[in-house]
Amino acid sequence: MDHEQGAAPPPDPDEPDRVDRVEAAWRRERPDIDVSSVGIVTRIWRIGRHLDTHRQKRLEMFGTDRVTLDVLAMLRRAGAPYRRTAGELQRSALITSGGMSQRLERLEAAGLVTRHIHAEDRRKVDVELTPAGIALVDEVVGDLMLQESKLLDGLDAVERERLRVLLKKLLGRFE
Repeated sequence: MDHEQGAAPPPDPDEPDRVDRVEAAWRRERPDIDVSSVGIVTRIWRIGRHLDTHRQKRLEMFGTDRVTLDVLAMLRRAGAPYRRTAGELQRSALITSGGMSQRLERLEAAGLVTRHIHAEDRRKVDVELTPAGIALVDEVVGDLMLQESKLLDGLDAVERERLRVLLKKLLGRFE
């Protein structure tokens, strides 16, 4: 997906691609059903795979992974003092409390977060980014945003906004 030196130019959107050929084959074989979703759903699925692979490779360059970035980014987006309860993190990440505890143990051992018993309720644990955690998440997010913006270079500002709105509308049906 990177369009760096030596990479092939982007394909002509008016030329049939693999997905168009699959859709056409289904139209030929099953003219009795509407197969128009193939051209949309298959492309979304394939783009998702490419984006996932790209992000995974970028994260590996920083010696981190999606799980680590998710937790660090939730804390960073909370604003100073970059602190949330473990329960809030768990609910946002949609994982079990045991899974969150394991993540937090690893992050604390790596010096990226600290955990503190909540001042008013000793059953709660506050999680706070350390300076090393802030530095890592800022570097990784900065890199990801730059690289992922480059992946959209084939779209102008109007097309990007139109795509953003359409994807938001479609995603809303699932969430």
